[in-house]
Amino acid sequence: MKALNMQRLSSHQLTRCSVLIVISVVCQVSSGQEPTSSETLDRPLRVLTANIWNYAEPYELRMKLLREQITALQPDLIGFQEAGWKPEEEHQVKQLLQGLNYHIEHESDGSDNKERRLLDVAVASRWPLKRKAFHSLPGSGKALAVEITAPQPIGRLLFVSTFGTARWQFDRELQRERDAVALDRFIREISDPNGFPPIIAGDFDATPDSAGIRYLTGLQSLDGHSTHYYDAWKAAGNRGAGPTWTTQNHYAKKTTEQFWHLSDHHRRIDYIFLGSPHHFRGYARVVSTRVVLNQPVGKDWPSDHFGVMAEIATTPKGSEATGIDK
Repeated sequence: MKALNMQRLSSHQLTRCSVLIVISVVCQVSSGQEPTSSETLDRPLRVLTANIWNYAEPYELRMKLLREQITALQPDLIGFQEAGWKPEEEHQVKQLLQGLNYHIEHESDGSDNKERRLLDVAVASRWPLKRKAFHSLPGSGKALAVEITAPQPIGRLLFVSTFGTARWQFDRELQRERDAVALDRFIREISDPNGFPPIIAGDFDATPDSAGIRYLTGLQSLDGHSTHYYDAWKAAGNRGAGPTWTTQNHYAKKTTEQFWHLSDHHRRIDYIFLGSPHHFRGYARVVSTRVVLNQPVGKDWPSDHFGVMAEIATTPKGSEATGIDK
Protein backbone atom coordinates (compact mmCIF):
# COMPACT_ATOMS: atom_id res chain seq x y z
CA MET A 1 0.00 0.00 0.00
CA LYS A 2 2.83 2.37 0.85
CA ALA A 3 4.55 1.61 -2.45
CA LEU A 4 1.22 2.18 -4.26
CA ASN A 5 0.76 5.55 -2.55
CA MET A 6 4.27 6.57 -3.54
CA GLN A 7 3.52 5.55 -7.14
CA ARG A 8 0.28 7.55 -7.09
CA LEU A 9 2.13 10.53 -5.64
CA SER A 10 4.77 10.32 -8.33
CA SER A 11 2.09 10.19 -11.02
CA HIS A 12 0.32 13.17 -9.48
CA GLN A 13 3.55 15.12 -9.33
CA LEU A 14 4.32 14.19 -12.91
CA THR A 15 0.87 15.36 -14.06
CA ARG A 16 1.23 18.63 -12.13
CA CYS A 17 4.66 19.20 -13.61
CA SER A 18 3.30 18.58 -17.13
CA VAL A 19 0.55 21.13 -16.55
CA LEU A 20 3.10 23.69 -15.39
CA ILE A 21 5.20 23.06 -18.47
CA VAL A 22 2.17 23.55 -20.72
CA ILE A 23 1.27 26.78 -18.91
CA SER A 24 4.84 27.99 -19.28
CA VAL A 25 4.82 27.26 -23.02
CA VAL A 26 1.47 29.01 -23.49
CA CYS A 27 2.72 32.08 -21.62
CA GLN A 28 5.82 32.23 -23.78
CA VAL A 29 3.77 32.00 -26.97
CA SER A 30 1.25 34.64 -25.88
CA SER A 31 3.85 37.14 -24.71
CA GLY A 32 6.33 36.55 -27.53
CA GLN A 33 9.84 35.18 -27.37
CA GLU A 34 12.54 37.68 -26.50
CA PRO A 35 15.48 38.09 -28.90
CA THR A 36 18.41 35.90 -27.96
CA SER A 37 21.55 37.54 -26.63
CA SER A 38 23.30 36.65 -29.90
CA GLU A 39 20.68 38.35 -32.10
CA THR A 40 21.77 41.68 -33.55
CA LEU A 41 20.14 44.37 -35.65
CA ASP A 42 22.35 44.90 -38.71
CA ARG A 43 20.42 47.86 -40.14
CA PRO A 44 18.90 51.11 -38.86
CA LEU A 45 15.91 50.93 -36.54
CA ARG A 46 12.68 51.90 -38.35
CA VAL A 47 10.19 54.03 -36.42
CA LEU A 48 6.79 55.27 -37.59
CA THR A 49 4.28 57.67 -36.05
CA ALA A 50 0.72 57.62 -37.35
CA ASN A 51 -2.47 59.43 -36.37
CA ILE A 52 -5.05 57.04 -37.88
CA TRP A 53 -8.24 59.12 -37.31
CA ASN A 54 -10.14 56.33 -35.54
CA TYR A 55 -13.36 55.32 -37.37
CA ALA A 56 -13.79 58.33 -39.67
CA GLU A 57 -15.26 57.46 -43.05
CA PRO A 58 -14.52 55.99 -45.50
CA TYR A 59 -13.27 53.67 -42.77
CA GLU A 60 -12.82 50.34 -44.56
CA LEU A 61 -11.03 51.96 -47.48
CA ARG A 62 -8.79 54.01 -45.22
CA MET A 63 -7.80 50.94 -43.20
CA LYS A 64 -6.95 49.13 -46.43
CA LEU A 65 -4.70 51.99 -47.51
CA LEU A 66 -3.10 52.23 -44.06
CA ARG A 67 -2.36 48.53 -43.91
CA GLU A 68 -0.90 48.47 -47.43
CA GLN A 69 1.36 51.44 -46.82
CA ILE A 70 2.47 50.31 -43.35
CA THR A 71 3.28 46.87 -44.78
CA ALA A 72 5.40 48.48 -47.50
CA LEU A 73 7.29 50.63 -44.94
CA GLN A 74 8.08 47.66 -42.64
CA PRO A 75 8.52 49.72 -39.45
CA ASP A 76 9.93 48.07 -36.35
CA LEU A 77 8.09 50.39 -33.96
CA ILE A 78 4.83 52.29 -34.50
CA GLY A 79 3.27 54.95 -32.33
CA PHE A 80 -0.46 55.37 -33.00
CA GLN A 81 -2.70 58.29 -32.09
CA GLU A 82 -6.48 58.63 -32.38
CA ALA A 83 -6.84 54.87 -32.24
CA GLY A 84 -10.27 53.47 -31.42
CA TRP A 85 -12.12 50.66 -29.73
CA LYS A 86 -15.75 49.58 -30.00
CA PRO A 87 -17.65 47.38 -27.53
CA GLU A 88 -17.48 43.69 -28.41
CA GLU A 89 -14.76 44.30 -31.00
CA GLU A 90 -10.98 43.96 -30.97
CA HIS A 91 -8.98 47.15 -30.65
CA GLN A 92 -8.69 49.03 -33.93
CA VAL A 93 -4.90 48.66 -34.04
CA LYS A 94 -5.14 44.90 -33.53
CA GLN A 95 -7.51 44.68 -36.47
CA LEU A 96 -5.31 46.92 -38.61
CA LEU A 97 -2.13 44.91 -37.96
CA GLN A 98 -3.64 41.43 -37.76
CA GLY A 99 -1.23 38.81 -39.13
CA LEU A 100 1.71 41.22 -39.45
CA ASN A 101 3.61 39.84 -36.42
CA TYR A 102 3.48 42.89 -34.17
CA HIS A 103 3.27 42.97 -30.39
CA ILE A 104 0.64 45.56 -29.45
CA GLU A 105 -0.18 47.61 -26.37
CA HIS A 106 -2.92 50.22 -26.14
CA GLU A 107 -4.22 52.75 -23.69
CA SER A 108 -7.36 50.74 -22.96
CA ASP A 109 -9.02 47.63 -24.29
CA GLY A 110 -12.38 49.15 -23.48
CA SER A 111 -13.29 46.40 -21.03
CA ASP A 112 -14.38 48.99 -18.47
CA ASN A 113 -16.34 51.09 -20.97
CA LYS A 114 -19.76 50.71 -22.55
CA GLU A 115 -19.16 53.34 -25.22
CA ARG A 116 -16.63 53.39 -28.02
CA ARG A 117 -13.27 55.14 -27.60
CA LEU A 118 -11.92 57.38 -30.34
CA LEU A 119 -8.78 59.15 -29.10
CA ASP A 120 -6.53 56.45 -27.62
CA VAL A 121 -2.79 56.10 -28.02
CA ALA A 122 -1.26 52.72 -28.85
CA VAL A 123 2.08 51.17 -29.79
CA ALA A 124 3.22 48.24 -31.90
CA SER A 125 6.62 46.54 -31.92
CA ARG A 126 8.36 43.81 -33.91
CA TRP A 127 9.83 42.64 -30.62
CA PRO A 128 8.31 41.81 -27.24
CA LEU A 129 7.15 44.72 -25.16
CA LYS A 130 5.67 45.37 -21.77
CA ARG A 131 3.60 48.27 -20.57
CA LYS A 132 5.85 50.58 -18.61
CA ALA A 133 3.48 53.42 -17.65
CA PHE A 134 0.55 55.53 -18.79
CA HIS A 135 0.48 59.19 -17.88
CA SER A 136 -2.20 61.87 -18.26
CA LEU A 137 -0.53 65.17 -19.08
CA PRO A 138 -1.83 68.42 -17.54
CA GLY A 139 -2.80 70.16 -20.77
CA SER A 140 -5.14 67.36 -21.98
CA GLY A 141 -2.40 65.22 -23.45
CA LYS A 142 -1.48 61.64 -22.63
CA ALA A 143 1.49 59.35 -23.06
CA LEU A 144 1.79 55.57 -23.19
CA ALA A 145 5.29 54.27 -22.49
CA VAL A 146 6.41 50.70 -23.17
CA GLU A 147 9.70 48.89 -22.74
CA ILE A 148 10.82 47.10 -25.89
CA THR A 149 13.14 44.11 -25.75
CA ALA A 150 15.06 44.78 -28.95
CA PRO A 151 18.07 42.98 -30.46
CA GLN A 152 21.59 44.16 -29.71
CA PRO A 153 23.09 46.71 -29.77
CA ILE A 154 19.82 48.33 -28.66
CA GLY A 155 18.73 46.06 -25.82
CA ARG A 156 15.94 47.53 -23.71
CA LEU A 157 14.33 50.59 -25.25
CA LEU A 158 11.72 53.01 -23.92
CA PHE A 159 9.16 53.89 -26.61
CA VAL A 160 6.41 56.46 -26.05
CA SER A 161 3.30 57.37 -28.04
CA THR A 162 1.71 60.70 -27.12
CA PHE A 163 -1.27 62.79 -28.17
CA GLY A 164 -3.35 65.73 -26.95
CA THR A 165 -7.12 65.33 -26.91
CA ALA A 166 -8.03 69.03 -26.63
CA ARG A 167 -5.01 71.15 -27.47
CA TRP A 168 -5.35 71.41 -31.26
CA GLN A 169 -6.75 74.93 -31.30
CA PHE A 170 -4.39 77.75 -32.27
CA ASP A 171 -4.91 79.47 -28.90
CA ARG A 172 -3.93 76.44 -26.75
CA GLU A 173 -0.14 76.87 -26.67
CA LEU A 174 -0.21 77.14 -22.88
CA GLN A 175 -1.67 73.62 -22.70
CA ARG A 176 0.87 72.38 -25.22
CA GLU A 177 3.71 73.92 -23.22
CA ARG A 178 2.54 72.29 -20.00
CA ASP A 179 2.29 68.94 -21.75
CA ALA A 180 5.80 69.25 -23.20
CA VAL A 181 7.33 69.92 -19.77
CA ALA A 182 5.32 67.10 -18.15
CA LEU A 183 6.18 64.68 -20.96
CA ASP A 184 9.90 65.28 -20.52
CA ARG A 185 9.63 64.85 -16.74
CA PHE A 186 7.64 61.62 -17.19
CA ILE A 187 10.18 60.14 -19.59
CA ARG A 188 13.21 61.13 -17.55
CA GLU A 189 11.69 59.51 -14.44
CA ILE A 190 11.15 56.10 -16.06
CA SER A 191 14.08 55.87 -18.50
CA ASP A 192 17.60 54.50 -18.01
CA PRO A 193 20.30 57.15 -18.55
CA ASN A 194 22.81 54.37 -19.23
CA GLY A 195 20.65 52.74 -21.88
CA PHE A 196 19.48 53.38 -25.42
CA PRO A 197 17.92 56.85 -25.83
CA PRO A 198 14.10 56.86 -25.53
CA ILE A 199 12.02 57.47 -28.65
CA ILE A 200 8.85 59.56 -28.71
CA ALA A 201 6.26 59.31 -31.48
CA GLY A 202 3.30 61.62 -31.49
CA ASP A 203 0.82 64.17 -32.77
CA PHE A 204 1.81 67.36 -30.91
CA ASP A 205 -0.58 69.82 -32.61
CA ALA A 206 2.35 72.25 -32.68
CA THR A 207 4.71 73.62 -35.31
CA PRO A 208 8.52 73.54 -34.91
CA ASP A 209 8.64 77.24 -33.96
CA SER A 210 6.17 76.83 -31.08
CA ALA A 211 7.37 77.12 -27.49
CA GLY A 212 6.60 73.48 -26.64
CA ILE A 213 8.58 72.05 -29.54
CA ARG A 214 11.39 74.55 -29.02
CA TYR A 215 11.52 73.38 -25.39
CA LEU A 216 11.78 69.71 -26.34
CA THR A 217 14.54 70.43 -28.85
CA GLY A 218 16.60 72.49 -26.38
CA LEU A 219 16.01 75.90 -27.97
CA GLN A 220 14.32 77.48 -24.96
CA SER A 221 13.39 76.81 -21.36
CA LEU A 222 9.89 76.50 -19.91
CA ASP A 223 8.68 76.66 -16.33
CA GLY A 224 12.25 76.92 -15.07
CA HIS A 225 13.34 73.74 -16.88
CA SER A 226 15.30 72.86 -20.00
CA THR A 227 15.89 69.61 -21.86
CA HIS A 228 16.98 68.27 -25.22
CA TYR A 229 15.67 65.73 -27.73
CA TYR A 230 16.49 65.45 -31.41
CA ASP A 231 13.64 66.29 -33.78
CA ALA A 232 14.21 63.43 -36.24
CA TRP A 233 13.10 65.52 -39.22
CA LYS A 234 15.75 68.16 -38.57
CA ALA A 235 18.38 65.71 -37.32
CA ALA A 236 18.22 63.89 -40.65
CA GLY A 237 19.14 67.09 -42.47
CA ASN A 238 15.76 67.84 -44.01
CA ARG A 239 15.37 71.46 -45.06
CA GLY A 240 11.83 71.34 -46.38
CA ALA A 241 8.74 72.12 -44.32
CA GLY A 242 7.55 68.49 -44.26
CA PRO A 243 3.88 69.22 -43.50
CA THR A 244 1.86 66.40 -41.96
CA TRP A 245 -1.40 68.35 -41.67
CA THR A 246 -2.15 69.98 -45.00
CA THR A 247 -5.06 71.09 -47.17
CA GLN A 248 -3.44 68.99 -49.91
CA ASN A 249 -5.32 66.20 -48.11
CA HIS A 250 -9.01 66.90 -48.61
CA TYR A 251 -9.92 65.25 -45.29
CA ALA A 252 -7.76 67.83 -43.51
CA LYS A 253 -9.03 70.57 -45.80
CA LYS A 254 -12.61 70.01 -44.67
CA THR A 255 -11.61 70.37 -41.02
CA THR A 256 -9.39 73.37 -41.66
CA GLU A 257 -12.10 75.21 -43.58
CA GLN A 258 -14.76 74.37 -40.99
CA PHE A 259 -12.88 75.34 -37.84
CA TRP A 260 -10.26 77.86 -39.00
CA HIS A 261 -11.78 79.26 -42.20
CA LEU A 262 -8.54 78.52 -44.06
CA SER A 263 -8.41 76.95 -47.52
CA ASP A 264 -4.62 76.93 -47.91
CA HIS A 265 -2.93 75.62 -44.78
CA HIS A 266 0.14 73.41 -44.19
CA ARG A 267 1.85 72.53 -40.89
CA ARG A 268 4.29 69.95 -39.51
CA ILE A 269 2.69 68.77 -36.28
CA ASP A 270 3.58 65.04 -36.15
CA TYR A 271 7.03 64.16 -34.82
CA ILE A 272 9.53 61.51 -33.86
CA PHE A 273 11.91 62.62 -31.11
CA LEU A 274 15.10 60.84 -30.05
CA GLY A 275 16.64 61.18 -26.60
CA SER A 276 19.77 63.30 -26.39
CA PRO A 277 23.35 62.07 -25.89
CA HIS A 278 23.48 64.72 -23.16
CA HIS A 279 21.13 62.54 -21.12
CA PHE A 280 21.56 58.95 -22.42
CA ARG A 281 24.75 56.94 -22.94
CA GLY A 282 23.48 54.48 -25.55
CA TYR A 283 24.44 55.26 -29.15
CA ALA A 284 21.73 56.38 -31.57
CA ARG A 285 21.81 58.62 -34.62
CA VAL A 286 19.02 59.66 -37.00
CA VAL A 287 20.08 58.82 -40.56
CA SER A 288 16.88 59.61 -42.49
CA THR A 289 13.34 60.86 -41.93
CA ARG A 290 10.49 61.27 -44.38
CA VAL A 291 6.79 62.03 -44.56
CA VAL A 292 4.82 58.84 -45.27
CA LEU A 293 1.25 57.49 -45.37
CA ASN A 294 0.69 60.20 -47.94
CA GLN A 295 -0.25 58.15 -50.98
CA PRO A 296 -3.90 58.64 -51.98
CA VAL A 297 -6.07 56.47 -54.18
CA GLY A 298 -8.18 58.91 -56.11
CA LYS A 299 -9.47 61.37 -53.51
CA ASP A 300 -9.06 58.97 -50.60
CA TRP A 301 -6.15 59.07 -48.15
CA PRO A 302 -5.11 56.72 -45.33
CA SER A 303 -5.89 59.41 -42.71
CA ASP A 304 -6.33 63.15 -42.30
CA HIS A 305 -2.72 63.27 -41.03
CA PHE A 306 0.36 62.12 -42.87
CA GLY A 307 2.80 59.95 -40.94
CA VAL A 308 6.52 60.32 -40.23
CA MET A 309 9.09 57.55 -40.67
CA ALA A 310 12.60 57.72 -39.22
CA GLU A 311 15.61 55.44 -39.54
CA ILE A 312 17.90 55.44 -36.51
CA ALA A 313 21.42 54.00 -36.65
CA THR A 314 22.38 52.03 -33.56
CA THR A 315 26.14 51.84 -34.16
CA PRO A 316 28.67 54.60 -34.90
CA LYS A 317 28.98 55.94 -38.43
CA GLY A 318 31.00 53.68 -40.68
CA SER A 319 30.03 50.47 -38.90
CA GLU A 320 26.25 50.36 -39.45
CA ALA A 321 24.36 48.87 -42.36
CA THR A 322 22.90 51.51 -44.66
CA GLY A 323 19.30 52.25 -45.52
CA ILE A 324 16.08 50.33 -45.70
CA ASP A 325 14.52 48.70 -48.72
CA LYS A 326 12.77 51.46 -50.61
